[in-house]
Amino acid sequence: MIGVLGPAVALGAVYALTLASADPVDLLMGTALGAGLVVGLGRRLPPTFDAPVPPLVQRALWVWVFVGAVLADIVRGTWGVALRVLHLQSLERPGIVRVPIGARSDRGVAISALATTLSPGSVLVDVDWARRDLLVHVIDASDPDDVRRRHQQFYERYQRRVFP
Repeated sequence: MIGVLGPAVALGAVYALTLASADPVDLLMGTALGAGLVVGLGRRLPPTFDAPVPPLVQRALWVWVFVGAVLADIVRGTWGVALRVLHLQSLERPGIVRVPIGARSDRGVAISALATTLSPGSVLVDVDWARRDLLVHVIDASDPDDVRRRHQQFYERYQRRVFP
């Protein structure tokens, strides 16, 4: 029962946020729908843990460093796009770069994709699960190895401690 209640309440909160409503009826309806989804799909969608999850205290401390790193990446990306839009820097070679998934868990891939797409100048195009690559379109793909290195460094320094 407790295994259903937590996710059901979380899904109910997402439902209420989607509706932009704090009405108790909406919260109850969302929680009921969430419980139905958890019960109906729970066994079909087993959790996957590819990588060991760091302790909660470590994750809670490092999440702020991770958020700061994402914000810094957004500022750098915004600056790079602004320079190109204002024709102060030339748009030489935009393109798609394959970035290896490496040791990322499924959740880690999702978080990497989100962090990549939040920064202007780069967007996730697809995840090639067969080759275990992220296909990322970047505004400057003139050095694909540098793009791969930056993504891997970001993962190792900031994301792995929070979302492996």
